Amino acid sequence: MNSSMPSPAIKDLRDDVALLTRTMAPYAGKDTIYLKRATVECRGDNIVGTGDFGFQQSCYIEETGHFNAVEFIISYNQLIYYTLAASVRDGLIPQLSNWDLTDYWARQLPSVLISKIATRFRQPINSRAYRGMLTITDIEFRERSRPLIALQTAVEFSDDGIGSALGDIEIALIDLPTKPR
Repeated sequence: MNSSMPSPAIKDLRDDVALLTRTMAPYAGKDTIYLKRATVECRGDNIVGTGDFGFQQSCYIEETGHFNAVEFIISYNQLIYYTLAASVRDGLIPQLSNWDLTDYWARQLPSVLISKIATRFRQPINSRAYRGMLTITDIEFRERSRPLIALQTAVEFSDDGIGSALGDIEIALIDLPTKPR
């Protein structure tokens, strides 16, 4: 390896911080960035995004003392947005092989939709520090009047105590880029 080149681990970490910062840009103006650190990797046939989260003050309500349904959705959105951005950047999802990050940034908010959601809150989670693990378990192209890609995901949020919340969420990616790569 050329000694003037940064080591891959350092380069990847810097890329991930820049990617996280760009992914969280829509939340910065509202002071609702809950996702502090994140990584994405392939585990067998699944894409897994993990993240460290926390917030001092809810963005919409007085202090409840715990993580609730709105924070679940915000945290999920932030982790799926990051997981998709890293997957596009790193070519992890073959069905998105004709996307680049420019395509993704243009579609991050208007074209990544929750189409189904089921959640379970098993124990209250400390909102000051918690983690999440999101797994993309299935990816399907659906030819409809508007073609879309459906992602089946499972997510769990937990804290260092016994706090836990689970969800099974389907994401629809619409307004797919048409340009070939």
